[in-house]
Amino acid sequence: MLWLADACRRVTNSLYRLNQWVLYKPQLEFAPVNSMRRTLNPSYLIVLLTLFWCGVWPAEAQTTIFRDRAAFNAASQNLHTVDFDSVTPLSLELNREVDGVFFESIGGMGISNGANGNHMLMGFTVGEITRLTIYLPPGTTAVGCDQFVAPMIVSTSTGVSVTMNQSDGSTFVGFVSDEPIATLIISLDFPEPTPTAIVDNLSFGQRRAGNEPPAPQLLVSTVTGRSVALDSVTKEGEPFHVTSSHNLSTDNHTRVTLFVVGVLLTAADKPFVTVKAEDAQQHVFDLPCEATERVQNVGWMSQVTVRLPDALIGVGDVNVSVTVRGVTSNKASLRVE
Repeated sequence: MLWLADACRRVTNSLYRLNQWVLYKPQLEFAPVNSMRRTLNPSYLIVLLTLFWCGVWPAEAQTTIFRDRAAFNAASQNLHTVDFDSVTPLSLELNREVDGVFFESIGGMGISNGANGNHMLMGFTVGEITRLTIYLPPGTTAVGCDQFVAPMIVSTSTGVSVTMNQSDGSTFVGFVSDEPIATLIISLDFPEPTPTAIVDNLSFGQRRAGNEPPAPQLLVSTVTGRSVALDSVTKEGEPFHVTSSHNLSTDNHTRVTLFVVGVLLTAADKPFVTVKAEDAQQHVFDLPCEATERVQNVGWMSQVTVRLPDALIGVGDVNVSVTVRGVTSNKASLRVE
């Protein structure tokens, strides 16, 4: 029955993120529903991820626990660290988000100054319970942080937990799993009053599997079951048209931006990225890759911009995949009319 309890936690986490999306929707502009077109400020692209992280399955994850950051780093790859130094109490209160990662605390949150003047995240107690939940990016299979208050229980959505005690000799705790880690929860309900949790240097990324290069993962909405993709100029969603008058190119061809996690791409990676689309008749089309880069204000997510070729005119639904240095992503549906 452990998998059932884990499934309940996953559903709860997904509902929270859907609620976050509703809370943030004033910052999104939607066209009529029947047009299935979407326009948004790129700064709020992260909100789309709330639609992605909702998988429920009865598998038991194999998770390794680390109390040493160096060992954790060696077992991980593509690590991105949030140190909270640029975070203000007001921005945290208003947004509950840092670098595209959402935070929720039962007693509210604040920023504390460390001994070296660094900022640390506080998850306040309500006296009888402390509970700080960190909603991790899609594709996270490695997560770790410094937590400076003991005793405290640190657990993951995969069902693994560690009780931190003052006698441990380490303020670090990390987890590396063969299944995605949706949340990291820092909590305590006994003895009362429970202390406030203090967190710094939150690191997340992917599990390192031998010498295998990291695998890209295309973002997919669980609401539509389709790719999260935008017109690179108008920021509108599917359906896409091969040619359009609303673009910045002289050939009038539409450029589509796909969003990828699991790999950290820069402009220098473009020669090593290929994108393909496959239609219902299993015809395969090359989508020329024209740009690769990080998503603005979301350092752990990358974007790949492709040109729609003439061969896709009227093709309808296609399954798109991205290959980075020989490793191919999942397939995601996209409509081209």
